[in-house]
Amino acid sequence: MHAGFEEVCAKAAAEARNAGRPVLALWREEIERVEPLLPPSPSRSTFFWSGPGLTLLGLDRAATFVAEGSNRFTEVRQAWERAVQDMLTAGPGDHATPALVGAFSFDDGPGSLMWVPRLLVAQRPGGPATLCLAARADPVHGVEDDAARTAWRAVTWLAAGAVSPCPPLPVTGHVAEELPSPREWKELVARAVALIGEGRFSKVVLARRLRVRLPYPPDLGGLLHTLIGAQPGTTVFAAGTGARTFAGATPERLVAVRDGRAETMSLAATLPRGGTGGADARLREELLGDGKSRREQAIVTEALRGALERVCHEVDVPGTPEVLDLPNVRHLCSRVSGRLADPEATGVLDLAGLLHPTPAVGGHPRPEALGWLREAEAFDRGWYAGPIGWVNARQEGDFAVALRSALLDGDSATLFAGCGIVAGSDPERELAETWLKFRPMLSALLNDQGDLR
Repeated sequence: MHAGFEEVCAKAAAEARNAGRPVLALWREEIERVEPLLPPSPSRSTFFWSGPGLTLLGLDRAATFVAEGSNRFTEVRQAWERAVQDMLTAGPGDHATPALVGAFSFDDGPGSLMWVPRLLVAQRPGGPATLCLAARADPVHGVEDDAARTAWRAVTWLAAGAVSPCPPLPVTGHVAEELPSPREWKELVARAVALIGEGRFSKVVLARRLRVRLPYPPDLGGLLHTLIGAQPGTTVFAAGTGARTFAGATPERLVAVRDGRAETMSLAATLPRGGTGGADARLREELLGDGKSRREQAIVTEALRGALERVCHEVDVPGTPEVLDLPNVRHLCSRVSGRLADPEATGVLDLAGLLHPTPAVGGHPRPEALGWLREAEAFDRGWYAGPIGWVNARQEGDFAVALRSALLDGDSATLFAGCGIVAGSDPERELAETWLKFRPMLSALLNDQGDLR
């Protein structure tokens, strides 16, 4: 590994000098599985992903791609495409391995950040892991971080073995802020329902923010390990920059692209799980038969269908939704897919930009709902409800919608939850739903010590 990575870095440095522009060098090889694959002590940048069939851990940054505005997905796609064209790759590992990771802000403002980790480990169930080392060669200064030092860090980390998560300890936290407050939230929901009645939009998704003070900063590896065990059926993620890390366990896929096929998910409507088998079954049937819930979910499904039909052949949409059962809540869900008409021209970043924000997190019609949200919401969502995920050199990848999440900053955790508001929404029930959605992260942070209310 050491010699091979140094060699491809030297070639990248020479190519960067000749071309007069930066060149990425990537080395991939198979290694033994790392169990559990969790972040070590904080690095300058950490990315973690544990989703259907794939776990990723990326550390530090070899190259960064930043964009803002309504064209941010296109700008990152184009910059990544140029980088891939010049990129030098070597090693026997799987070259379909993810290389670019990160998250996009919910809205058009600054905050979208994608990067190539210096060290990335990817593993699928039942197989070996792939180690990817990356470096950026500058036309003037050569490789920005010494190749031997990067390789040595990888060897040292792997030789130390898997990171053992800290055992979760019962802790007590206190609420430092609720925004909007319960009273303000119910007033906001009532305003949204009134505007829906006036025909301004048919659905809008409102968000709340809950800031909790903890006795000490949570251990990121332990938190992610807890979420993986406690939230089956979700994608557990973390993206850290400096001292702050955004983490969560989301049930919602935005879009995945592989082998010319695109897959997305229409997820909407929420009910709690029942305390007994009989109560749980009744609540399941109630969700399937609830007209308001079906209308809310149908809005999302039709919007996804329309978006995919613009770039896909053979769009498949189930006739009726299924119920997605999670540990503490359940949702109506439809899995929508299609075959890309031109896979060379349409990659996962293009589809993420086309679909985001879906009516599940923004509203419908999109311009009217988002316009009102920008006036009505009292805080910037940041990465909450935005796309988070990864891309490979073939423009394939997977993005989730960053829900059931929290921004961790020292001993402070800022949690987010949202509710889809349609005709007939009840402010009191929508308030209770936000606490249902806060619950997964609260339970992981506090080791299931209650909901703080």
